[in-house]
Amino acid sequence: MIHVLTAVRVLLLGSSILFSVAYGQSERLLTKLAHKEQHIAAHRGAHKQCPENSIASIVEAIELGVSVVEIDIRSTKDGVLILMHDGTVDRTTTGKGKVSNLSYAEIQDMYLRDTPAGAASNDRVPTLKEVLRLCKGKIILDIDFKEEDEKYVAKTFELIAAENMEDEVLFFLYDHRLIEKFYRLNPRITLFPRARSMKDLHEILKSKRTSIVHIDESFDNYNELVKLKDQGVILWMNSLGDTDEQALREGSAVYDMFLKKHPYVRIIQTDNPSLWKNMLSGMHRQ
Repeated sequence: MIHVLTAVRVLLLGSSILFSVAYGQSERLLTKLAHKEQHIAAHRGAHKQCPENSIASIVEAIELGVSVVEIDIRSTKDGVLILMHDGTVDRTTTGKGKVSNLSYAEIQDMYLRDTPAGAASNDRVPTLKEVLRLCKGKIILDIDFKEEDEKYVAKTFELIAAENMEDEVLFFLYDHRLIEKFYRLNPRITLFPRARSMKDLHEILKSKRTSIVHIDESFDNYNELVKLKDQGVILWMNSLGDTDEQALREGSAVYDMFLKKHPYVRIIQTDNPSLWKNMLSGMHRQ
């Protein structure tokens, strides 16, 4: 059994290296992803245990041993890139106001809340620079760029390059039509677009800029998706929402069914990274 698994991993690694040549993305990042059949991405860090988008939530994700941690980025009034999902600080911190109207110094006077609108924690809002340094060599960082001003994309890419993190970052795109525009900023950073249809997926792969794509449960082209996985395409899907909530109520068998329904998925983003890890660990022991 061990020899079979080793052979599978070698095949996956080989296909990933082929795609790194054919596609404009990090070979080292693809090599990391080739070592496992499935990877877990912790949504806003391990935020069920720690404040979302906090240093503590990222450290917890690293200690859990998941492959990817997802974070949200916005800019302060004075151009400091910070971790923040919402356009305001109201829900997740002890402060009030729009992120874009607040200076970094003002935001540093606030504390993150343990839970949305909950009690204050001891955690402050981290900067992207801090998080890049924290994650380097430990975990892949998925950057969900929430900032509305596109000029900060270039600044984000500059920070990634300055920390020599091009091989350890996925940059998420809501609109795959931006691939070429952002690719030109730094071809070494792996773009990670969302496909809302098979047409989108075909266009993304045809661009030859990335083979890592976010798809939804609505995709029903089963045979083609399995074939794409076999060819080295890395498909990402969320278990956020109903699936995660059902798993909390009924146990990890819910996740087992998720994988049986979507065997072509390689990366799963979740609010329950520890539950997913336990389920996958159990599968691999069998």
